[in-house]
Amino acid sequence: MYLKPLRFLFLLIPVISFAQNQTKIIAFLDPDNDLLEIEQTLTVTNDSNEDWDRVVLLDWANSFSSKETALANRFAEDFKNRFQFANDEDRGKTVISTDNGSKDYTIHRLDDQQDIVELLLDTPLKPKESKTFELKYSVQIPEDDFTNYGKTSKGEYNLKYWYLHPANFVDGSWEYYSHKDLDDFYGKTIDFTISLHTPTNLFATSNVPLTLYAPTGVRNSYLFEGKSYSQADLYLRNTNDQFKTFKTNDLLVTTDIKEDDLAPEMKQLLLNKITGFLTDKLGPYPHDNLVVSDRFYRESPVFGLSSLPEFINPFPAGFTYEVRMLKALTRKWLDEGLKTNPREDYWIASSIAVFAMMDYQQIHYPDLKIAGKFSKVWGLRSFNAAKLGFNDRYALLFLNTSRLNLDQAITTPADSLVKYNQELGIPYKAGVGLLYLDNYLQDDALDKTIKELYAASSSKTISTADFRGVLDAYTDQDINWFFEDYIRSHVRMDWKIRSIKKEDDSVTVKLKNKSGRMLPVPIYTLDNDSIVSTRWLPAFARDTVVTLSRKRANRIALNYKQLIPEFSQRDNYRTLKSLPSLSRPLSLKLFKDVEDPTKTEVFLIPDLGYNLYDGVSIGARFYNGNLLPKPFRYGINPTYGTNSGKLIGSFGFAYSKPIEDRSERLYQVRYGAGANTYSYADDLLYRRVSTFLNLSYRPEDLRSNKRQTLSFRNILVNRDRDESNPVNEPDYNVFSINWNHSDPNLKRFFSYRVGAEISGKFGKLNGSAEWRKLFKDNRQLNFRFYAGTFLYNDTGDSDFFSFALDRPTDYLFDYNYYGRSEDSGLFSQQLIVAEGGFKSQLEPAFANRWITTLNSSYSIWKYIYAYGDVGLVKNTTVAPKFVYDSGIRVNLLQDYFELYFPVYSNNRWEIAQQDYDQKIRFIVTLDINTFVNLFNRRWY
Repeated sequence: MYLKPLRFLFLLIPVISFAQNQTKIIAFLDPDNDLLEIEQTLTVTNDSNEDWDRVVLLDWANSFSSKETALANRFAEDFKNRFQFANDEDRGKTVISTDNGSKDYTIHRLDDQQDIVELLLDTPLKPKESKTFELKYSVQIPEDDFTNYGKTSKGEYNLKYWYLHPANFVDGSWEYYSHKDLDDFYGKTIDFTISLHTPTNLFATSNVPLTLYAPTGVRNSYLFEGKSYSQADLYLRNTNDQFKTFKTNDLLVTTDIKEDDLAPEMKQLLLNKITGFLTDKLGPYPHDNLVVSDRFYRESPVFGLSSLPEFINPFPAGFTYEVRMLKALTRKWLDEGLKTNPREDYWIASSIAVFAMMDYQQIHYPDLKIAGKFSKVWGLRSFNAAKLGFNDRYALLFLNTSRLNLDQAITTPADSLVKYNQELGIPYKAGVGLLYLDNYLQDDALDKTIKELYAASSSKTISTADFRGVLDAYTDQDINWFFEDYIRSHVRMDWKIRSIKKEDDSVTVKLKNKSGRMLPVPIYTLDNDSIVSTRWLPAFARDTVVTLSRKRANRIALNYKQLIPEFSQRDNYRTLKSLPSLSRPLSLKLFKDVEDPTKTEVFLIPDLGYNLYDGVSIGARFYNGNLLPKPFRYGINPTYGTNSGKLIGSFGFAYSKPIEDRSERLYQVRYGAGANTYSYADDLLYRRVSTFLNLSYRPEDLRSNKRQTLSFRNILVNRDRDESNPVNEPDYNVFSINWNHSDPNLKRFFSYRVGAEISGKFGKLNGSAEWRKLFKDNRQLNFRFYAGTFLYNDTGDSDFFSFALDRPTDYLFDYNYYGRSEDSGLFSQQLIVAEGGFKSQLEPAFANRWITTLNSSYSIWKYIYAYGDVGLVKNTTVAPKFVYDSGIRVNLLQDYFELYFPVYSNNRWEIAQQDYDQKIRFIVTLDINTFVNLFNRRWY
């Protein structure tokens, strides 16, 4: 057993290089032009066994040079528009002088990766040989609006990736990739000598140690020197007292992370506590001074903690500062001390960071709740969220994507993860997974492995295979389940207790593995909430049976300590008590909460709504949804209309079946039914009953914004009659089928829809397509095409089911009209771009045979657009009529808040006509779910 670690660790010992890789940089800052003029002497050593015909350099400062780089495309995918609309001088770039004074190499920038530079060698560099390159270039510093690094609004500078850095050569090839704002720089460890010269009003701090500071009346000059650094960061501030240095037992810590109410002595004590823990947990920090900035912390903050104002901080004095510093120092410790490929093996460092933080929390604050002192406040303490431990947040936040069927394998490269998974889901799932593994092993093998990997990575890049090999050397237990299943599969983990059979002194439990994941699972016997016994069950594919002692136990539970981030624990409990005791008793609770898997929960919240006819509606909503999505959801929503004096509301249920096979484009099947009743005019109610089936499709690449949906609906509508204004078709039943395709992106948007509607007296075919393009000059062009035709139409003279030119009748009650029956006044001016999509109110307003329209707009200046619509409207017995309108569109927030000012149309110069204010149209979205979707598109 003791020889196993030695045999594997021998493989981690690299061949010692005879020369160091080093760079010497002379940099002058020109703040008037936000320019760094750099002369760099770079010496690289071929530390491989192969000849090099080139040397690859990372020039991530040039990632900002155009709107077509990998970084720019990443911003567009995440709907970040600041970079797209920024001026050229605010974005940044690198300009390299091609006059290198030498004829034995050529400087070449990759065509498809503008932030990667090759030095093409005329003579190959042999193993163990070194070569020196003299490089001269200028770096245009970007604004910090894009990545939080660059020039700030205060005229200060936070600089990362500001120089040329050699890439790594691993296993016979160069490993490099482009900047994508993932904080995953992967350069060779080198020795730095930096001579920096700034104006006298800027003071520099760097993670590379300062060896000389020479201020003069002209400039401030600095000399930074350090060995074996993975990168060099610079912070140029207007004052020289923003960074404070604290001496701990292990090293110096320099930081500008503030906590004004905390005394320096207390900060010193907390930092000493943290660095001591990290030294014991991981190993010593590889340098004598650790610099961590507030900008670095904000790259990956403690989720939810940073947004708390001081006056409601529920945690002990100093805890907020402590946990922020713990997060920042742990990341920095691993960035410098654990060398991995942070994009391909993103999970290694991120999981160890979370695992270490959980361990620290358990040691120093084992009883701290996620709500802090609020967990003891009357009215709050009954919430499940208030009872969660501080470490419970990791599994909870991961489960969000698991419930949405957006989970990804832990080993997925960082740039292939959706934003939520990259920042929260995968690090938390991986960290919880290490805790799961550690509890399963029940020894110190995992801690020893982490320390060994940390020590070995000073001279070797650590991979997943290395992690597995070292852990295998330290334990005799099976760990294949962790490396072959847990980290490589995205399929949800889920077990259930199918049945129990009680005997006098034992109980036989039949278990089902609902997911098929081959993972061990713990089963517990409980005395109320106290653990009587724990037993780890080896992995089983589908069903298994286990017999347990009943001694002192009155409950059986699977995964009781929630070591496994399980999809659902609602079927993990069985009572051993006699009837009428229930395994999951009913619980009625006010307001939404975190799920309690031991109870059947019904939530109740007040509900307010509004439409013109019912006025403000007041009521309550009963539902089973909690803070996390769940497959089956129902809601009952009775309300009272204060204006109509009527009982109105809705109820519905839906079930979502995730399709976890990502090779299939179908990723979710959702079906359900619902009914609602509201006023559609004064003293007139409609009643709507619907059933639906949706088949949702999504590419295997979850970062793609492409979505497709095939939907089937049947809608039954019953409406009160108005005797003074009778309608031909007060009641109707419509079956519809629709195919929707959308591929949204900041720079280009495309969608189309085709559908059919069948009813007793009419049948329709219709379709639309929309295309939107944002050009390099920040001009935007929009086109939308719509066409519809009746297959048959026996509705008589009524236009209730006809195609609308500018304001659909919405007989299926799909649109959120605030005054759906209004013909005049403000509410009649609400615009929903559907069917014809016109903005002017023209005649004929409806088509009972067919319609085709084209809507377009083009940006004039920022949010100001010119729009124009053209179309043909065909009604029975009359020839098709050509219609058109044009005007000015103010696009404050696309599809959410827009204004339309008609100028010229079939009605001639509308802008010069009376009552022009009544011709203005508006789009206003008040639905909170719509705004949530606007936020979600960046994260999912």
